[in-house]
Amino acid sequence: MGTQPTLDDATTDQPRVREDRRQRAVESLGLTEPDRNPRLDRITRIARAMFGVMMSSVTVIDRDRALYMGRAGFDDAESGRGDTPCKLVTDTGEVITTDDARLDPRFADIRPFVENGLAFYIGHPLTDASGNVVGSFCLIDKEPRTLSPREMQEFTDLAAWAQEELLAEAEAVRARDTQQALLPERPLVTDEVRVEGVCIPSLGVGGDYYDHGVVGRLVHVAIGDVMGKGTAAAILGAATRAAARTIVPSITDEVSLGAAVDRIERAMTGDLQRTNAFVTYFHATIDLDTGRLAYVDAGAGLSILVRADGTAKQLTGTGLPIGILPQPHTAQTTTLYPGDRLVLVSDGVLDVLDDEIVWPDELAGYTREAADIRALVERIRSLSAERVPLDDVTVVVAEYRP
Repeated sequence: MGTQPTLDDATTDQPRVREDRRQRAVESLGLTEPDRNPRLDRITRIARAMFGVMMSSVTVIDRDRALYMGRAGFDDAESGRGDTPCKLVTDTGEVITTDDARLDPRFADIRPFVENGLAFYIGHPLTDASGNVVGSFCLIDKEPRTLSPREMQEFTDLAAWAQEELLAEAEAVRARDTQQALLPERPLVTDEVRVEGVCIPSLGVGGDYYDHGVVGRLVHVAIGDVMGKGTAAAILGAATRAAARTIVPSITDEVSLGAAVDRIERAMTGDLQRTNAFVTYFHATIDLDTGRLAYVDAGAGLSILVRADGTAKQLTGTGLPIGILPQPHTAQTTTLYPGDRLVLVSDGVLDVLDDEIVWPDELAGYTREAADIRALVERIRSLSAERVPLDDVTVVVAEYRP
């Protein structure tokens, strides 16, 4: 017969169970890389000045590492877990402080404290929404000291601010990573067509998206732009993407393309009207056998076709954005020839161009100059970094080369 666990066994397991749960919380929040956060740096700078200490940090404990997500007074991005007293905070889940670490046995094996004669430490636990301690907000100094009740309240307030910023940043990173994961993983390449794009949110996440794929002998290229920015727009953008992917298999020609966009509108209108939002949407298909281009423009108006000979034409439609007023959508058609490039952009691109009135000419110029479509996508990415657009920036380019 097996031995039944005793109360002493359960008590012995508690620290390990707590540590396992704590580590899962760190990983769930994505706090496993020493990414410096300017907002957390600001808090530590304020703390250092307010209390007149040598150093302050926002420290996350990831297994055997201490990651300094925010720091002032030192430059190390990380250290071993055993090299910081913040481990005492995460181990106990309590505020840890000492008047003089040189006389405190808890600090006797913390090498940087011993080697540098550091005396004062106070660390406040930083927890996730479930109360798991993921790190510590701390002050460190060479001189022994004790915080007054007023200073302790100020320190507690700063710790609460640091915790809010740490969790907000973690959530923003997770949302951004999730949204980027919903975009095409790689360019689309067939013997006849190459498609490549990029989506750059103005905030952590945004309402732009693009997609492409091949069903049978039709290449699909789509771009959507939800009114607004941020998380709310991102949720609606994901819903639009899901609705669009649902209708793709039903598209076999230009007539069914128009009907398919009608179905997207029927699926989305209720949600969009309840949230006072709308979506501009452009969906194109390219027939790999004939080069025939069919497209529906639902309020986007930001697409151009640049021919191999350099001539350019703006592609526009008569449809309203999805979510304003249900209406039939009719596809328009033209024929692609070898070397032609189809360029779809969101309105954030207008922020990075020189003139939003004559943007088709400027965008066509960039398209002609680009050695290939990747160069064009990277040019827009570079402009976005230089000019700080106010809205999300998305560009997707298809080149026909049968």
